[in-house]
Amino acid sequence: MAKTENPSDKIVEVRALHHRNGDLQHAMARLFQQGQKPHHEAFPAHFGPADDSEAIIHYFQGFLKTRNPFRQRRGFAKGLFVDGSLAGYLLYRLYKESSVFYGEPRWTCFVEDIVIDEHARGLGGASALMEALLTEVEPLSNCAMSGTVWNGNAASEGLFRKHGFEPLSQAFYKVSE
Repeated sequence: MAKTENPSDKIVEVRALHHRNGDLQHAMARLFQQGQKPHHEAFPAHFGPADDSEAIIHYFQGFLKTRNPFRQRRGFAKGLFVDGSLAGYLLYRLYKESSVFYGEPRWTCFVEDIVIDEHARGLGGASALMEALLTEVEPLSNCAMSGTVWNGNAASEGLFRKHGFEPLSQAFYKVSE
């Protein structure tokens, strides 16, 4: 658990999320719906319905599975708590891969999603989540980190740049109907 400084008197903490808790999943679904609404409206061909709580919770379960040392786990989550309540999350995939394209085996970390409750923005929560992830992942040898930022999301683009990420490629999408 990491505490972060913020301009208010609120207690802001980042914690690993690794358990199945119905209340937590529903809180995450509400945040997802709030945070993803602009993306769903801007790119309806790329996203499922933003109000499908059952599908959203099923998606989260891949990141919140209980840790089992005998199975390789690829999806992880970190939660942002403000005064003890979930106010945001960061979902990421972490795995070791070997391919001709990349050469030597290496760790790969993909930032899947970052959402901060609109009432908790400005407290440094997104940076606290990113810093917690970097602290965990940077010690892994030869680790490549990436994330996708949709066009028009200046806040996310700024967050990635602030933490040392640089745009190295463009992604092009075509979705058939």
